[in-house]
Amino acid sequence: MACSSGGAAEGQRNGPKLVVTEERASPTTVRAMPEYLSPTWFTEADSLLRSSEVLSAQSKGVHLVLEQRVGEGNTATVWHVRFADGTVSMTQGLADEPDVVFVCDVATAEGIRSGKQSAQTAFIDGALRVEGSIHSLLAHAELFAVLDDVLGPLR
Repeated sequence: MACSSGGAAEGQRNGPKLVVTEERASPTTVRAMPEYLSPTWFTEADSLLRSSEVLSAQSKGVHLVLEQRVGEGNTATVWHVRFADGTVSMTQGLADEPDVVFVCDVATAEGIRSGKQSAQTAFIDGALRVEGSIHSLLAHAELFAVLDDVLGPLR
């Protein structure tokens, strides 16, 4: 709130004039968090990955496909993240030829997503299975921290 007072003009009997203006903060837009693994969540995740300059720069020269399966059998939710020489995307469904596949139940996936459980702990405890090229996984481990940071707004 800003206030100003001016002296009384000569011949004025009312005394000093007080002007009050109210400063208002600009409105804040609050978006609802999309439900984890919903179509909207996948759309927003893909958008975040595609628009990340940091992830793009760090994945130049990388060709890697990570598939995630949450649940078992026909009811599993499946998606994959593709690193293609600086272009990173997320797509629902099975990958044609994934390099690495992660498999877990819904509770484990939610625990990892929320940060209540690390992927490493889930793997050691047997709650997260890793299939495919462990070498590819280890060779590009630094991308996982960046991937996690980029998807942070969806937590």
